[in-house]
Amino acid sequence: MLLDMYGRAGGSFGMVVDPGQAADVESVAGAGDGDVGDAGLAVVDGAGYRAADVVVLNRAARRSSLPGRLGEFRALPRDVRKAAEKWERHVKEVLHQQAPNVPATTEPPPAFDPQQRTLRQRYQAKADQLTQAGTPVSAATVERKCAAWRRDGLMGLVDKRSRRSAAPHGRVDTRVVDLVWEVLDDERGRGLSPGTLSRLIDRVQQTVRVRYAHLLADPKTARGLVISPATFYRLMERLGITAENSHDAAARHAAGPAISAERPGARRATWARWPGELVQIDTTGLDVLVLGDDGRVISVELTIAIDVATRSIVGSLIVPKRTGRTGGTGRWAAGRATRSFDTMQVVAQTTAPLPARPGWAPETFMDGSDLPFEDLLAADPRFAGAAARPVIKPETLVIDHGSPFISADFTRACHSLGIEVREARLRTAVDKAIVERAMRAVKTGFSQYLASYTHHRLHLRGKRVRKQPLWTIRELQERFEQWVVIHWQQTPHGALRSPFTPGLRLTPNQMYAALISLRGYRSTALTAEENRKMLPAVWVRVSRKGFQINNRTYNLDRGKLDLFRGSSGITAQQGRWEAHYSPDNPEVAWLFNHRAEPGTDPWVEVPFIHRRLFTDRWTEEAWSEGLRIHLAAGGSRHNEAAIARATTQLLRDLAAGPSSGSASQTPRPATASRPSRPSLPSPAKPYATDMPPLDPDTVRPFRTLDRPAGELFDTPEPVRGAEQTLDDFLASLPGLHPPGPKGPGSSNEPSSAIPGDNSTGAPPPGGLPGDGPGSGRQGGKQ
Repeated sequence: MLLDMYGRAGGSFGMVVDPGQAADVESVAGAGDGDVGDAGLAVVDGAGYRAADVVVLNRAARRSSLPGRLGEFRALPRDVRKAAEKWERHVKEVLHQQAPNVPATTEPPPAFDPQQRTLRQRYQAKADQLTQAGTPVSAATVERKCAAWRRDGLMGLVDKRSRRSAAPHGRVDTRVVDLVWEVLDDERGRGLSPGTLSRLIDRVQQTVRVRYAHLLADPKTARGLVISPATFYRLMERLGITAENSHDAAARHAAGPAISAERPGARRATWARWPGELVQIDTTGLDVLVLGDDGRVISVELTIAIDVATRSIVGSLIVPKRTGRTGGTGRWAAGRATRSFDTMQVVAQTTAPLPARPGWAPETFMDGSDLPFEDLLAADPRFAGAAARPVIKPETLVIDHGSPFISADFTRACHSLGIEVREARLRTAVDKAIVERAMRAVKTGFSQYLASYTHHRLHLRGKRVRKQPLWTIRELQERFEQWVVIHWQQTPHGALRSPFTPGLRLTPNQMYAALISLRGYRSTALTAEENRKMLPAVWVRVSRKGFQINNRTYNLDRGKLDLFRGSSGITAQQGRWEAHYSPDNPEVAWLFNHRAEPGTDPWVEVPFIHRRLFTDRWTEEAWSEGLRIHLAAGGSRHNEAAIARATTQLLRDLAAGPSSGSASQTPRPATASRPSRPSLPSPAKPYATDMPPLDPDTVRPFRTLDRPAGELFDTPEPVRGAEQTLDDFLASLPGLHPPGPKGPGSSNEPSSAIPGDNSTGAPPPGGLPGDGPGSGRQGGKQ
């Protein structure tokens, strides 16, 4: 049976409809109790619809509404809350016969007794009561308040005007705001320079008059479109537009709001289940000044790769960062920053253990750390003598949209190692938040403790930073790696916790040891072919003279490159051949033969033809600097031998350090003239008052021995004791005799000039330099 309740004055009735039949309420409105119509309709009393075979047909169940949150109500102003609570007492009295906090046994007031008054009569009674109390309201207002309380609870009684937010742009028409962004985007698209706010306001007002001229006749619409300059300036302040950042603000507006973890519908925080599942890589300035290879003070950039599961820094590289400069004779020398080859080196570091350097502290070695050294050494012999940093090969690498990461070389190298490259979304901090926060921790935990720390804000930089002791890039790289091993890998991290001990924070090394026991370790040593594939690739044409890479010619003996002199057959590269080289050691390059037979080595090593002119190891950067010096001197770009000699000389000069006269040759900055200080008297020299100037011609060399040294002490006599005098000791030596007694004829006999001899005779040949007239040794007086 199907039931629809129908109410009439005098009682409640039920309309019963047979299944499959349609009925109209009005068709049975006049039927009596128990009557049955032609369409199979029956009208029963109110107790008939309680049967088990009766259901409600067309009356949906009323949805229960949850009251407003308590915190939301408490956030409202106090007077608004008081007014809502006051209305709630009146509503409860109308609907529930009694006001709140009144015992249920109390007789209700006659004006609100449902046995005596209908609901509408109670609405009117409450309206009269409030009007007499000084708050004039109508019965419709009381009815509306009761309905709102039933629907939304206490929040339904709150004055809606208190919850109404102001328009973000005031009374300014939104079309004017759209025109502001449109004008700024047009300036950016045409490449114009930003101007003052007054120019921007003039252009917007002119566009409004041209585009909405037909709407300005209406005064109400014109008030929102044509606004005063003061209102325009307030609008610019609300939009965050100034004369200095107008184009930047327009770019941010065009990109849309940034996606963060707090934004509804945003992706949750990045997480990984095992080491290597997700690795993030990024590059940033290190806020440190260092001494470059060319002797200049430069800034540096740091590139790190951090594992999400263990928070371990598994790769790092510091490279110089400098802007381009004039290379002489009007030529421009390119700057230096992180390149794709540098980022590939960081990825390669993730596949090999970090060797401990000589002089590192014992805490840096892996055998004494929290890492499972014995198990890792048994699986990979490369861990012998390694530092306490885990080896984690990435499975997925998250990058940003920087040119070193989106380059074809970087992507190709990662794919050759089986690494998936995933780009972070634009303006989405949650996609790469871990490595960004790690960079900040590096600056606060490592950079700021260096003497050459510059701070990331220019107005907070010290005035004497450039005069502080500076590290070289290699020294800074070594110290950063040591800091990673000692500090970063052994510091507890709040996001690293074990499910068995959730109350304890783990270090990256401890987290790696816990996860690697579940995941396992497999050696990730790269072969020589895999290493070559990670080097930068260039496409070259091979001729009889070889091929060129960055103004260097590579060639083999006659006939050994004939196989590559034809076309490679790769249409996309116009028949050129693939070659790889290392910017850190460009002495050789490798040609790759795409047509090599299976089982044969497709790589051909080709040396630089002028490699013998170099005596030390050289790099691509040193070659570029030598080329700049050669061109500045008026040389030709095609003279590779002269460029190689200039590079060799540059390396020698850098190895020798600054010359002693370089300081005097450096021009000093001009300074204002200052009064000179009074000169002080020279200190007295008491030890040089009576000494005549030294004449080199009067200096005699010390006498030479006339006997071999082996015969001087052939038959020495033992020392007889402390009572032996100097004369007795000299008499015991063969061939030497003490000076004899002075007699009348002693002046004609040769005498030995020994220290302390005050004889008045002429000094013998070969005597002491001071023996002679004027020496102070005559007559036994000084």
